Amino acid sequence: MNRSYLTALISALAFLFASFPARSESSSPDATAITAAADAFHQALAAGDEARAMSLLSPDALIVEAGTVQTRAEYQSEHLKEDISFAREVPGKQTSRKIAQAGDVAWVTSTFRVMGKFHDKAIDNVAGETVILTRTADGWRIRTIHWSSHKAVKE
Repeated sequence: MNRSYLTALISALAFLFASFPARSESSSPDATAITAAADAFHQALAAGDEARAMSLLSPDALIVEAGTVQTRAEYQSEHLKEDISFAREVPGKQTSRKIAQAGDVAWVTSTFRVMGKFHDKAIDNVAGETVILTRTADGWRIRTIHWSSHKAVKE
């Protein structure tokens, strides 16, 4: 599976935060604002709003996936468009979410099941995502997104 495809797959999974209810745990006094920032990123991808998605990433944000680390600029030029395409075409379901906070740093860890077709290829994967955010004068901003996935086990 190529890296661009994986990036698109995992990005789209994260969009599902707001679309599907799931079991959620929180140890964060600012859980609502934190999850709103993470959700807004995925909603922007699904809406095809590149500017909004990028505005939610801090200037030094890193995207970690498939054993590589991309800067914000690399993500914008290399994978953002593919992630938007995937988010718009492949439905999924969030299966768990945990929110934690330590001062001005927070993290949202989620799992998803994503099923559908992308570029005429059948998708049936389980994915994990960790979004690390920091509180800024403009609200919570994403500093790091880490995505991983594997084929779902047939039941």
